[in-house]
Amino acid sequence: MTKRRSVIGLLLLALALVWNGSQKAVSQQGNEPTQTLVIGYPTQGIIINGSGTRYTGVIYVKIYPASESLVKKYGSGPIASAELAASQRDVRQLPLGNYEVHYAMRTGGELKTFILKDVILRADRANALTVEMNSDAQTTVIGGDMTARQMSESIRQLQAEAASLKSDIAELKRK
Repeated sequence: MTKRRSVIGLLLLALALVWNGSQKAVSQQGNEPTQTLVIGYPTQGIIINGSGTRYTGVIYVKIYPASESLVKKYGSGPIASAELAASQRDVRQLPLGNYEVHYAMRTGGELKTFILKDVILRADRANALTVEMNSDAQTTVIGGDMTARQMSESIRQLQAEAASLKSDIAELKRK
């Protein structure tokens, strides 16, 4: 009888430990509100130039946080990425906020990127995007993964440095 009691006691103890551990794991996940972002690549492909030629190759998708609170929490790198071909879609559950979505296609050794800014995920509705490209746009990026936000910050920093250098040169000319 004592062996049976010991086995039952150990079984109850194990169940209690498993229950306690699972309850902590659920509570540690956080209750941050999320929303669905769906990115769809049309079945017939996308038109990338004025002649009506359709592209059905691979499109590389990266989603970057754009609002200050999301950048502080998740960093400025991509929060999600996917490779899509014609008729595929990517569905993500992301925290509420502003995002920047990059669509990129490889043309030889060049990676052309189309940047869609201010994609807003709100609590009241999901957001659905369709892959699009513009081969004539000035958003072509060769290599690198800088977001438009990072590029504008770099440009502002370079402008400040150039202004400082101009004032230093003007001061040296006076002497």
